[in-house]
Amino acid sequence: MDLNFQYAHHALNESETQSNISKDEAMIAFDQFDWEGEVGKANELQKCSPTLSILINGQDEMLWVSGFGEGGGLQFVSECYFPGDVSRWFGLYKSKGTVILQTQTFNKSQAREALELIIDRNYDGLKKLFNQ
Repeated sequence: MDLNFQYAHHALNESETQSNISKDEAMIAFDQFDWEGEVGKANELQKCSPTLSILINGQDEMLWVSGFGEGGGLQFVSECYFPGDVSRWFGLYKSKGTVILQTQTFNKSQAREALELIIDRNYDGLKKLFNQ
């Protein structure tokens, strides 16, 4: 697994990567990321929202969470990808493909839970968390 960090001072195409990390290291990285401080800087600099991305097996399984807010109200947007059954032809049948889940309304604990679920490959838990 690889973790990418994007800080408020980064350009949109910049990030810092930690490779070959464990689940514990990923969870500690989320907990130690200064979300509130980076969101404050992002509001001031207007460059980039603080974002943490985890990539498992290259791009096959991926989750990113990005913090935003004003006045101490921290929220997250998130998106994840993983292999699974995808509805086709207006939902008439399913076939193997890439499941894509998105939300605009996570709080910090939900963002953390999403990270843990993707690491554990708990896809049903992710669908439930993302209300899909």
